Amino acid sequence: MQFDHVHPDHHGTNTVHMTRMRIAELIISAGHKRVLDLPCGTGALTQMLLERGVEVVSADLNPDAFVIQSRTSRRADLNARLPFEDGEFDAVACIEGIEHIENPHLLTREANRILRLGGMVYVSTPNVLSIRSRLSYLFRGYPDQFHYMIEVDPISGAERPIAHINPIGFLELRYTLCRWGFRVDLVETNRLLKKESQVYRLLRRLLLTKGRRASAEHPSVSRVRSELLSDAVLFGEALIVGATKIVTVERADNRSDGR
Repeated sequence: MQFDHVHPDHHGTNTVHMTRMRIAELIISAGHKRVLDLPCGTGALTQMLLERGVEVVSADLNPDAFVIQSRTSRRADLNARLPFEDGEFDAVACIEGIEHIENPHLLTREANRILRLGGMVYVSTPNVLSIRSRLSYLFRGYPDQFHYMIEVDPISGAERPIAHINPIGFLELRYTLCRWGFRVDLVETNRLLKKESQVYRLLRRLLLTKGRRASAEHPSVSRVRSELLSDAVLFGEALIVGATKIVTVERADNRSDGR
């Protein structure tokens, strides 16, 4: 079997693979029994979990790319209703998928529907709020891994659809999850970049001086500020967020912050 560890839109040889390994560790340590791997790609995360005895259902928009022998991938579109029953899973792993879709809120509602109460969703996406990405936005006009959001067909010269269409940062991702019945329980990364840089450390000290008055007004605001200023967000290459389903999506409209 030959797994694809890197999508062309992701820089670095180990970005996605390291993210998969970290999420596999989180799933195994949490003791989840039945897990949905979506989008599963060629099946790298599925294989990691199977080797540790986890029951896995694999799904992807392009199931023909799946390479694990004697297993199949179901077809599922992240922009539509997922082909699974209510409360079917203990965990959902969505690795480097949410930045590819049109409607993160729909995906989050569907994750809520197919998870049992107390189940977890693990979402990873390029970390557009890292100091490195913020500097890219300042000087280049785009966050890391989104470039000019243009791809040209080498034959016709015409623009064609791109993969990364939705740069979703920590604050928006957290809001979306909490809005639709989840509580954010962990904020991690695949690896830290430039944490020891003197320039980056200086910028972090500057960021630490901001938002203190607002965060003192409510514990929830203080928690969000702490997460926003964490090593994972300021220095992480990929953002990994783990959230627990605490309410069904039908009742989520009645909650203000999901915590």
